[in-house]
Amino acid sequence: MDTKSTNFKLIAWLILPLFLISSCNKEDNPENLKESLADYISQNSPLITAHRGFAEVAPENTMSAFEAAFKAGADASEFDVHMTIDGTLVVFHDDTIGRTTNGTGVLKELTYEYLSTLDAGSWKDPKFAGEKIPTLHQTLTYFQENNMVAVLEIKVADIVDEVLEMLSETKMDKRTVIISFEESAISKILSENPDIPALLLLADVAYNTGSTQNKVNNISQKADEIGTKYVGPFSFQLEKLDPTLMSEAIFNLTNNIDPGELPLALDAETVADLHEKGYLIDAWTVDSEENIRDLVTFKVDFLTTNYLERAIRIKKEIQNK
Repeated sequence: MDTKSTNFKLIAWLILPLFLISSCNKEDNPENLKESLADYISQNSPLITAHRGFAEVAPENTMSAFEAAFKAGADASEFDVHMTIDGTLVVFHDDTIGRTTNGTGVLKELTYEYLSTLDAGSWKDPKFAGEKIPTLHQTLTYFQENNMVAVLEIKVADIVDEVLEMLSETKMDKRTVIISFEESAISKILSENPDIPALLLLADVAYNTGSTQNKVNNISQKADEIGTKYVGPFSFQLEKLDPTLMSEAIFNLTNNIDPGELPLALDAETVADLHEKGYLIDAWTVDSEENIRDLVTFKVDFLTTNYLERAIRIKKEIQNK
């Protein structure tokens, strides 16, 4: 072996540890990871977000639904979190378990041992028989391993500390947006970990009716009161629906069924004005072809949908024009 070759190898062995140390520091730097999520949102908006996973093809809020969303190419996946009576965080939508499992009871009054015995898949299709209610740890671990963005809905305000702890434990605290209707939950997150985007969901009629100025003023006033720049006003003007159709539309939205084209409250002017004020907007839950097309064109930041492949196709069509 000649001297030149020996010197090259020596230099390489000296540099390698420094490279590894530099790489680890970069990966462990919270600011870099925070910016990477902000950049991801900015560069991929609207994030096509699978509602409760890919709930059109798999049972909602299950590992099968999250795997299907990942394989379909979702930009992010939304899911809901509750806590059992014995302190286990689980991914589930309803307060009671009867709609999507073969069990009964109020979730917060049940043990995880009991929940773990239930079938959470057969209601959707017999091929999903035996599907389990996932824990939050299991879900976040899957997201982390597959570099997915989580849109995590906190259903009750008193589990914020446990959720934040789990995000840190699974290293998903820099790749998660927390959403909630609970104002106190959003305030607590902003107080305890302001680096995590905390999005306030707004369902009250005041946020989706009236003039653009009225909607923008009401949304921004509430968001500023809480201290967040992430808002999720309900996308539709339900008061414009025929009253005889309203209950059916709400049922369909809740149960992952395309409700058809509903009158949008998030019109182009409202979205533009909110953006001008610095807010990021989640449009939920949007399923019809025309509404998805309009909201992608209006450039909302998140578009939450049950019809994932439809939304991905429309987004590509519009952005490739």
